[in-house]
Amino acid sequence: MRFLRAFIAAVALSLLGYLAYLTFPGLGYPPLIVFGKLTQLLGLPVIFQFVHSLFGLGQGGKIFAFTGVVLLWLGGLSLLGGALKPQVAGLVTAVIVVLLTRNWPGVLYGVVYGGLLAALTHLLAPREARRTHHGATDHSRRAATGWLALGSVAVASGGLATLYRGGSQSRTAAVGLKPGSPLPGGVTPVSEWYYVSKNLEAFDPKIKAESWKLQVDGLVRRERSYTLPELQKFEQVTEELTLSCISNPVGGPLMSNGIWQGFRLADLLADVGLDRQARYVLWEAADGYTESLPLGQALERDVLLVTHLNGEPLSPRHGFPLRVLIPGRYGMKQPRWITRIRLSATDKPGYWVKRDWSKTALVELTSRIDYPAETTPVLRADGDTRMRGISFFGSRPVTRVEVSTDGQKTWKEAKLIPPRSKHAWTPWTFDWSPTPGAYEVAVRAWSGTIAQKPEEKDALPEGATGYHHFIVNVS
Repeated sequence: MRFLRAFIAAVALSLLGYLAYLTFPGLGYPPLIVFGKLTQLLGLPVIFQFVHSLFGLGQGGKIFAFTGVVLLWLGGLSLLGGALKPQVAGLVTAVIVVLLTRNWPGVLYGVVYGGLLAALTHLLAPREARRTHHGATDHSRRAATGWLALGSVAVASGGLATLYRGGSQSRTAAVGLKPGSPLPGGVTPVSEWYYVSKNLEAFDPKIKAESWKLQVDGLVRRERSYTLPELQKFEQVTEELTLSCISNPVGGPLMSNGIWQGFRLADLLADVGLDRQARYVLWEAADGYTESLPLGQALERDVLLVTHLNGEPLSPRHGFPLRVLIPGRYGMKQPRWITRIRLSATDKPGYWVKRDWSKTALVELTSRIDYPAETTPVLRADGDTRMRGISFFGSRPVTRVEVSTDGQKTWKEAKLIPPRSKHAWTPWTFDWSPTPGAYEVAVRAWSGTIAQKPEEKDALPEGATGYHHFIVNVS
């Protein structure tokens, strides 16, 4: 029973810790910090392939791993609370939390966290266990109740308010496209946009526009911070651009095309002025994500800081209130939830670079068959079939697409639909009149003399290569 009571205390404390994280994300959430350390294993090709083979490309693998971490955390707290006196268990827990967070606010957080564990463990103990050898006393119980009340009210009120708001009510008005207006062909609706995060979605930042600021510092002449309305002073630009995740397999769904609105990073940097020693732009995000870009590339006029997607403010899952947009790079180079831009003389490896993913993350030339769909590859032999799909090579043009319907023995040229932007994917179509039978269809692309790589290579570390191909049954 002693360990069961300690487990109940651990569960209650972890829930309060989660609410505290929602209120003060900078403090961290101990199980989430441990989970972040474990994600470094995903940099190992064997582990990466194993996880994605079991759980696919979604959040399944993260949920499984995080559930394991939470159970281990609860088990550890239960052992501490069950084996040690409440005060000692609280002290040990406080030290662990401080070591995990490794910041000054974490010291106070650790003290409160450990104090709450001691209080909960003490309050759940039988009355006999709360008696001293001098007889019954209510002093320690009153102290425990005070700890619990103070911590619970402060944490729960802030956390529940954050959950209620969710960051969405504070989003600014749309620019560019009018809200609700029809999207041009080839633009992915926000509801269908691919989503990938280093976090579990429940732990993605939920930012209030009123309290958010962008800090720009380091090797600049004028360090300053900007509120969201203050960023509106920069010339607003609109750009259609395709984003792709570096972990997307050939023919995979982790690629979307949208119309973005924001302003040029170069204009922001001109506003603060650059020190002559500045060589790199370092990004920091509200969830602890980091990335970098050489200054010369960051000053290109197509590099944007964006606030809107398809005429609407960014949703929380896509980076509200501000994210980076860098044409020709995979999504890992383009952080969401930006809170700080630091100019530096030296580079600093980004979050996924530390985990053995590509440092440059340049988009590979790729092409995909969208119809017939690989998931439902059955057609009726009732005349012409218009195959369709997309091809993409970052900011470089796709000049030719070819389709094979006989297992890559012969190839025929597809019709290209010119993209509206040099940064957007290129749609293609191919008319085909199959008779009943089984066919292996495939697609490949060129950009001038650069051909799509036929060698099948996994996504880690530079992005997947190979031809998209599968069997279609015609009846």
